[in-house]
Amino acid sequence: MSWIELKLDIPNNTLEQISATLFAYGCEGINVTDDGIIIYFTTRRWTNEVKIGLVEFIRHILPGFSGKNIQIQSLADHDWNTDWKKHFKPVKISTSVVIRPPWEEYHNNLVKIIITINPQMAFGTGHHESTKLIIIEMEKIIEPGMHVLDVGTGSGILAILAHKLGAESVLGIDNDMVALKNATENLALNAITTGVNIGYAELERVTPSDYDVVVANINKNILLHYAPIFPDYLRQGGKLVLSGILRRDESTIIQKYRMHGFVVQKKNTMKDWLSLVLELKDKKEEKSDN
Repeated sequence: MSWIELKLDIPNNTLEQISATLFAYGCEGINVTDDGIIIYFTTRRWTNEVKIGLVEFIRHILPGFSGKNIQIQSLADHDWNTDWKKHFKPVKISTSVVIRPPWEEYHNNLVKIIITINPQMAFGTGHHESTKLIIIEMEKIIEPGMHVLDVGTGSGILAILAHKLGAESVLGIDNDMVALKNATENLALNAITTGVNIGYAELERVTPSDYDVVVANINKNILLHYAPIFPDYLRQGGKLVLSGILRRDESTIIQKYRMHGFVVQKKNTMKDWLSLVLELKDKKEEKSDN
């Protein structure tokens, strides 16, 4: 997989205003340097329509901004990962959970769970608000003996966390072979040999089962698509934990899931991002979209 690196000629203090929208457009990573803000897209996600949309969005914040303020170059996997490595340090998600890269040591006897993640194209490193939000909720929900499904597993970070929280079985699925290779590597880095399976699949191709918890840190459009499908993968009363949601899309997401038997148990926010904990009340009485 190849990458596109974009150097944005804008003040660094603009990042907080634009980061959520950058990720919504498909941005996979952000670096802040003395020369400005650098963002990364996969070549399959970077299109002329995305470029036009980003320019128009930034222009609303910084009048006068144009395509001339963006330097674009292709980047090989090795180059991207080497650059990202410089910026990936241990991150403490809560009093109990720390995420670290394999080249950084972390010692604290008060931290119960240390997850080692080798970052490959930012599939899930714990640094983004959406990942932090879902990890915090999983800590409260997952109990020993549970069966967990991780949809869009990416680096495998959530599947690994579920295992370390005591889940009896965890299935992580993704439709990106590069991500699955990274997830498999991360299982080994965390010395996990049983209890977690990683598979290449769309959710619809996975055999339905009554999981206790389903977690999904993915984008709005996919979450809306999966709303009528998720009930097939949860027991009645099971919990669905969603993240990757912009706060402005809260009502759209909640309305859609209510139509398919879910009730909101909890919601939490961090900057522009939102996580939801939903409970499947009744699998047999789902409402149609009509």
